[in-house]
Amino acid sequence: MKVLGIDTSTMTAGVGIVEDDEVLVDLKFDVKVTYSEILMPTIDLAFKTIGLRLRDLDGVAISIGPGSFTGLRIGLSTVKGLCLVSGKPLASVPSLDALASLSLYCRYPVIPLLDAKKNQVYAAIYDTSEGKLKRMGPYQVTEVENLVKKIEGKNLFVGPGARLYRRKLKALLGEKASFALGEQSAPGGASVARLGSKRLLAGQEERIEELEPLYIRMSEAELKFKSVAKD
Repeated sequence: MKVLGIDTSTMTAGVGIVEDDEVLVDLKFDVKVTYSEILMPTIDLAFKTIGLRLRDLDGVAISIGPGSFTGLRIGLSTVKGLCLVSGKPLASVPSLDALASLSLYCRYPVIPLLDAKKNQVYAAIYDTSEGKLKRMGPYQVTEVENLVKKIEGKNLFVGPGARLYRRKLKALLGEKASFALGEQSAPGGASVARLGSKRLLAGQEERIEELEPLYIRMSEAELKFKSVAKD
């Protein structure tokens, strides 16, 4: 099964194509311009790199969030357009799942972190010790100080949020905090495509017209609208 995977949940974008367990192409880059300018050209580059076309795919997968509100909206609207045009099935993959999947068979709990701004992180805790993703609690948005209160023993932190708050985590947890290598902390399209392939094979295809990003919390615009509505 050939699947295109796209991750726009952070300012490190990822576009990848996998065939079963083989990565055919995996492009990662820091977004210096808007996603609307760079995403489609990068998807085209991924296809040209391995000599494929959209019609050659068996499906498409998208990181559904949490993460950058703007990035998630642009990524989702892009893949919806691709799927509507091509008729390809669409799978959604939580961005924290995709990050945690880069650290399978870890002996410690894996905790992916994404920067949620306002001194908060998006987080979840996983058991990957048996080579499978087993989420041990809900997706959450919280301060690092509150997150560590729930932690016992040694853990592996991954993701951009882990890099951002590395010093604070080390100060709070000491030797209980370990950190993944750089390549295990970068969101990527290939990891989204791999998880998306499994969902499509399991019949977990999304209804394109109903699919919405997984935000966890309201955007600034929604908060302002709610405040005005109350007044």
